[in-house]
Amino acid sequence: MKKLAIGCGIIVALICVVAVGAAMYGMFKVRGAVVQFAEFSKIPDIEREVRVTTPFAPPASGELTRGQVDRLMTIQKRVHDSLGANAAQMQRTYKSLLDKKEAKLTDLPALMSAYRDMAAMWLEAKRTQVAALNEVGLSLEEYRWIRSASYQAIGAPFMDVDFGHIAAAVRAGRQPDTPATLEGAFRGAAPAANVKLLEPLKKALQDNIALASFGL
Repeated sequence: MKKLAIGCGIIVALICVVAVGAAMYGMFKVRGAVVQFAEFSKIPDIEREVRVTTPFAPPASGELTRGQVDRLMTIQKRVHDSLGANAAQMQRTYKSLLDKKEAKLTDLPALMSAYRDMAAMWLEAKRTQVAALNEVGLSLEEYRWIRSASYQAIGAPFMDVDFGHIAAAVRAGRQPDTPATLEGAFRGAAPAANVKLLEPLKKALQDNIALASFGL
């Protein structure tokens, strides 16, 4: 029951962050915070360097293969290692979101400042992710599905925040329509085969959930 309560608290906290999205947009404009997201505007160009771009259709069974999971873990490890000591900072920033009982407008400038301060290291991590995707021969679309299905299998919900989309929308003077998607355990029960396959990797995935939430 304790684990369930913690999980529900995480879900509520994350949903609260998204619920204030419209208000965030207004505050960005007032405070000139668009400049803070200048670095994130580079994301689309970086992601266009992914060589595999063929559409990916998830299997009807929803089951992962060992090869897909191995490639996910390879990419996550590569990104985590590239961050070095900054990986801990990213984890702390992620945890600070989950620890909030409710999202308040007065919290937003500090929250956005944290993202701004992370921008340079995040972009380097994104470049590492793209290079790793090319090495293992995955598209972004398939990688995102594997990642979501894997976290679903270990019962971990996460919100995939699309910083590139947010930055592009804000710089264009409009409100982001889909700044984040609900992934992992938010998608419901996982196939039994996935649960069994991912059980030995549960801790490693949990240690990297901040990467998933920051789109890595």
